[in-house]
Amino acid sequence: MYIHKRLIKNPLFFKWIFHPTEELNTYWATYLEQNPGETNAVLEFKSRFEKHLKFTNNNLNVEQKIKLAQRIIKQLDTVDLRKKRIVFFKNSLKYAAVALLFFTIGSSLVYLYMDSRQAAFVVENTALPAHAQEPMLIINDKQQIQLNSGASELDYSNSGEIIVNRDEAVKRQTEGKTPEINTLIIPYGSRSLVTLADGSRVWLNAGSRLIYPSEFVDNRREVFLVGEAFFEVAKNEDQPFFVKTTDVEIKVLGTKFNISAYPEDYSVQTALTEGRVELSRTNAGLLEKKIQLSPGKLAYFNKKSRETKIYDVDVQYYSLWTKGLFSFSNTDLNRITRKLERYYNIRFRFDDPFKGSIQITGKLDVTKGKDEVFEYLSKITGLDFVKLNENNYGIK
Repeated sequence: MYIHKRLIKNPLFFKWIFHPTEELNTYWATYLEQNPGETNAVLEFKSRFEKHLKFTNNNLNVEQKIKLAQRIIKQLDTVDLRKKRIVFFKNSLKYAAVALLFFTIGSSLVYLYMDSRQAAFVVENTALPAHAQEPMLIINDKQQIQLNSGASELDYSNSGEIIVNRDEAVKRQTEGKTPEINTLIIPYGSRSLVTLADGSRVWLNAGSRLIYPSEFVDNRREVFLVGEAFFEVAKNEDQPFFVKTTDVEIKVLGTKFNISAYPEDYSVQTALTEGRVELSRTNAGLLEKKIQLSPGKLAYFNKKSRETKIYDVDVQYYSLWTKGLFSFSNTDLNRITRKLERYYNIRFRFDDPFKGSIQITGKLDVTKGKDEVFEYLSKITGLDFVKLNENNYGIK
């Protein structure tokens, strides 16, 4: 497999296995966070090495390490071939059935209409193609409304119509029918504020997707999020509000909280500003314990371990982005550049991956021009931010 052959050419990989240090652990954690598609392959490769080392010593020379790596690669290739054959057979049956049952949008989204006045939906865990889309509202799989790049605003609180950017009115379907399902797509470089039919407000961050009904008619209000959003939920004890992601479900009555659930990230993070929320894993069993979150707390759900940990945090760190501010406290430069990539729809490339572990504390006003933001980062990190082309920057 190509990734395995590439890894054994990286001297830091062997150092990580045979002589791990805190710096190397940080380096590879950052690498995997930036390359989530390689996570399983890298960790499985490392695990195979560690199993072999239980029966030998660590004092292998470079040639012996490479030979050991090549033996492991052959083992993994054999296993991978078997898996591909099984998956191909299963997928052939699955997609034949799916083709008969579902109508898809962009190969990533599936709606399932139930015998209810409020439609239910199922969404696959796929990343939003940042460069291929413009901000868009899709109504009932049919009507498409192009939105402003940068900032946009939608308001459903007026009965019978959607107000777009405070001036354009789009007629909603008449009452008495199954509510329309709306899909709001906000790619990298854009943001949006949505006022839902119940008066709840949702700030949707770059690279995100929100799925919601035109009105809430059942005994629960339910939306589906891919990406990051800050919710200010209108209180209604008789109709609790649910935010669903691929991994976590959040139940609220009336509160303010931020949730970050990007498919490419290792975690789902929920930070509570006001009120109370209840968290559980999506599709959790009846006996599984739910987690109560109070203001000033962060729930960190690890997608790999499937465990949730609670931390005391400064919640403004997780909500200031709605005002065009990024707040950091001893935060790796890697995490900061990832947020900037989403906000500005650009890409960064480090000449040395270790530079991504530089920690920063402070605030960035990202409403200013990119050059001004990068100049500030350059001063506090001592690194140069060099423009390579229109959408790519180097960090040296």
